[in-house]
Formats: sequence, structure tokens, C-alpha cells
Amino acid sequence: MVIKMILQKIVWQQQAVEEPELYYKVANGIQSGEKILLSAGGKVDFCTYMNIFSAEKWKEYTGVQSITLSITFEGKIKVFVYALSSVDEKIVNSKIMQEEMENSSKSTKCTSRIELPAKGVIGVTVVAEEDTVFYEGSYDTDEVSVRREINIGIGICTFKREKYVERNMNVLKKHLLNNEEAQAYGHLSVCISDNGGTLEKEKIEDSNIRIVNNKNLGGVGGFTRTMFEHMRDDKITHVLLMDDDAVISPEAIERTYTLLTVLKDEYMSATIGGTLLREDLPKVQYECGACWNDGDIVATNHDFDMTVLENVVKNEQIQRTEYTGWWYSCIPVEFIKEKKYPLPFFIHRDDIEYGLRASGQFIFMNGISIWHEAFENKLPGFLEYYDIRNLAITNAIHNPEYTAKEFKKMLFVQVSSNIGKYRYKYVDLNLKGAVDFLRGFKWFYHVDTLKLHGELAKYNYQARPVEEFIGYHGIEAEDLNPCGRPEAEPPGKARKLWGMLSMNGHFFPAYKSETTKVARPNPNIYDLYRCKEVVYADAAGKAMCVQRSKGELVKAYIKMLKVFRLIDKHYDRVCDEYRRNYSKLESREFWQNYLQLK
Repeated sequence: MVIKMILQKIVWQQQAVEEPELYYKVANGIQSGEKILLSAGGKVDFCTYMNIFSAEKWKEYTGVQSITLSITFEGKIKVFVYALSSVDEKIVNSKIMQEEMENSSKSTKCTSRIELPAKGVIGVTVVAEEDTVFYEGSYDTDEVSVRREINIGIGICTFKREKYVERNMNVLKKHLLNNEEAQAYGHLSVCISDNGGTLEKEKIEDSNIRIVNNKNLGGVGGFTRTMFEHMRDDKITHVLLMDDDAVISPEAIERTYTLLTVLKDEYMSATIGGTLLREDLPKVQYECGACWNDGDIVATNHDFDMTVLENVVKNEQIQRTEYTGWWYSCIPVEFIKEKKYPLPFFIHRDDIEYGLRASGQFIFMNGISIWHEAFENKLPGFLEYYDIRNLAITNAIHNPEYTAKEFKKMLFVQVSSNIGKYRYKYVDLNLKGAVDFLRGFKWFYHVDTLKLHGELAKYNYQARPVEEFIGYHGIEAEDLNPCGRPEAEPPGKARKLWGMLSMNGHFFPAYKSETTKVARPNPNIYDLYRCKEVVYADAAGKAMCVQRSKGELVKAYIKMLKVFRLIDKHYDRVCDEYRRNYSKLESREFWQNYLQLK
């Protein structure tokens, strides 16, 4: 029996993200609520990030060969369908269909069958021949005979972020969980790991949403707890991990569910990843998957403006990917059973290490995405420890060819960067991360991660509310907002070399005009050349002030050289120890004990 089904809806904004050109581009018309009003001669273009159809990927991953376009409207229109692909960095655009349609009242009409091109995407443009109301549309197929039974368990970890969780649960309830018209209705459940014990259950829980109080074992502890909880239900086929503070697109979940129901057998072990869009610059894509590259991470299609058609098309090319972030990561339950559970990293790099086990089996599509605060707008803080330690553990396990020399080089670069930014306490965090890695597997296996996290505070700066810095050395409120602040232009070769030789001007007097500089959390260090002090401000409304110190510079490099000697002495042995024993940390038994579950 052939099933006619919707593969992808044409959608408007479902969240408070002010970037309509991600969804449509309209001329001589306006959006009014759930419809678009077009005057005669007006045009609405759906060749956009959220509404383009991923023809090549639907063909590859599901076997669908053709589609029809359903349009609900009132008026008289011309429908243009285009095939777009990227060839030699150029976009090839060809019209593959043109049809006229007319409705005297609101109703739905379908186009003729559209054969999917071998490469690229399909885009649609609607032109009004008279005043027209466009209500909705979808890409449909009648080529499906069997749909898989898919049930997705959504796993969210949170620590004292009540407003974000309440916002996102209200969105899910409205559009998916309590919406009988949603395709995923009845196939979703949510488990929230409340690591801080601060959520009000009566505001959030219902028949599809459950909160579990969890010991604060970091993000990985919370996410793993949701895996455990969902896998108690034999009906759950996939676990979708999502960040608590992400701006969720319900349509992304709908498309994920629909895709999974018709996925070819050979792709059923793949993880469906969500692309990351910046919350402060909503049209900008931070990454579409990434490659680990031994710790020198390369984000796919980083900083793409997704309102530009060329970028939308290029983004659909199937590219090598080594992992995807847990801001949106839909993992098959069978994969979890086979590959077991994440490593207890507390925070950071846990999703990377787990992703490396997937051996490149990831699926990305335009429109399956979330918005999240850009990482460069956050003060690194504790991450300066975890990034070093967890990087070393990940490489020890997954890349036996990564040498002590390479590890020292990476550490030198990170330490020198923090020195150049006058963040000497971060140097201490870097070096402690390296030292704790060198303690070996036995230490890592037995360490009290929550206690350790608390102890790291003495190596960190105490950030204060940004308001406390207003008026300090002439600083104004607008100076303290990092969001959207452009990064300084990189210096020329000569200036860069001189900056390196002078330790970013440490041994020269500070410029009188730049005694205090306000910077975003992760600036270009050369923008801080010969500053006396720097105030770093992040998007969370926190700031910290640091001063340049030649004495701290010297102490930092002396401490680093001592750690280098430890690396030379212990690195190979410790790496071998991790490779032989890390499987103990992945087991259900370990995590059951670690999470203190019965």
C-alpha cells in the first residue's frame, strides 16, 4: 500500500528569532500571522535556508525519487520550481517546472510530479497574478510503502536555568507534544535531568515531560542520565540530546522524525545532527558538524550567512564530519547499546569523544537546526582546564599517533595565547588540565568530579556583573556588550612577528591612550598590544578585569616548562593506560554506580 506523506512543510518563524529571510523573501506582499498576503505581481521566494528542499539528501538517505508540491492559497498564482546545485564554487540554477493555479476560495492544489535532481536542492517561488493569500505549503511524496515506527526521547540537561527550560517546554507543548496535527505527535517524550534541583515540576511536567533530579555531574552526567531514563522504555528508538538554553525550532524535530521514518536500512545507525545558528546573529551559521583534527577543530561551513542563496546550496553538500554537538544530536538507541555511554568528562569535549565513535556516520539538512549563544561571547573560565585535559584523553584513546611533542606544542600555543591576553589564571587552569591528564587512568577513574570542579575555582577569575564596570576609566554600557562586536583586523606579518617577539608588548610601556581596553571574551590578542589592563565582558552580563604583568609572564613560562618535563616523562605510558582501560568508563555498570542509580 502506497502512503502519501508530507516530507517537509513550508514554515514561518516558530520562535522569537528576528530573521524572516531565513524562511522567505517577499516582494510586494507581507506576512500576516500564519499567511502571506501578495498583491498582484507580488512574489514570495522559498529558496531559503528553512524552506529549500534537500533533494540530493532525500534521494540518498531515503530513496525517494520524486515529489509533488502542495499549496494552500486563495487567488491566482504561478509556481516556479528550480533545481540548484554548487559546481566549482558556482551555483547552477535551472527552472524545472512552471505551473499556473487558481482558487476562488481557500483550498489546496498540488503540482505535477517533480523528479528529484541527482545533486543539489529544490527551491520554489510563487508569483501572484492577482491579489492572493498564501496559507501553507509542503513537499510531498507518494512513493513510500512502509514507514518505520519511530519514537524519540528528548534528553535535556540543565543546571539552574529555569527560564530557558520553561520557555522551550512551552514551545514543544504548543507545536508538537499537544498538537495532534504534528506528524511527530504521540512519538515524542521528554526527560529533563535537573542537576541543580531548581525546576518547578508543576510548571513543566505533563504526560510527555518528566523531570528527574540528578547529582550534579556536569553536562555529560545529565545527558547520560536522560539516556538511561529513555532506554527504560522499549518503544524509544532514538535519543535526541538538546541544550537547555538553545532556541528550539519545532520544525527541526518534525523533519528529524519524518526523515527517520523513511530512512534506508544502511543509514539507520547514523546520528542526525542539528546545525548551530548564532543567537546574537540569527542568520549566521556557526557550524554544520565539525572535524576534530586532533583538537584543532575545523567547523564545517563556519560563519555562513544563511540568507545568502549560495551558502544555502553549498551547505547541502555532503561533507566529511567527525562529530556533532549535543546542542542537537539525535542518536539511535542501537548505537548507544553498541557504543555504550559517554566518558565522564564533566563538561566539554564529551560530545566530541562520543561522536568520534560514530566513524563519520552523520546526517545534516538545512532547516534541522537550533539557535545558541556563540561560544566566543562566553568567558572560557573552567573550560580552560577541561579543554586541555579532555583533549589529551580523547587523543590518547582515538589517535595513538598523537605525540608528546604535538601535545606540548598545543599547550604552548594555548598558554601563550592566555599570556598575550593577560589571563594568567587561565594559564594555571591549562597546566592543571595537563597535569591531571598525566595522573593517568586510575586517578581519572576515582576522582570526585564535583569536588574537583569546586576546587578549580581558586584557579579562575571571579567575574562580576558588567554594571559594576560602567564608568570605570570611562567605560560606557554599550562598550560592555560583546554580541555582534566585530573582531579586530589581523595585523600584518611584520606587526605579528614583532608582537610575538615582544610577548604582545609585555616588555614595552603601555600606550597612554589605551590603559584600559574593553574586549570580547575571545579577542584577537594583537588587539590588546601594549594595553595596561583589559576588561573582558561576556553575553551573560559578566565581566572581569586583568592587568598586564611581566612577573606573571615569567612565572607562567617557568611553570609550563616544568609541565613539559612531566609530559616527556609520563605521556606515552599514560596514553597507553587510557587506551587499555577507557572501556571501563563507558559501561552501563560504571554509569549506574556513578549516577547512584539502583
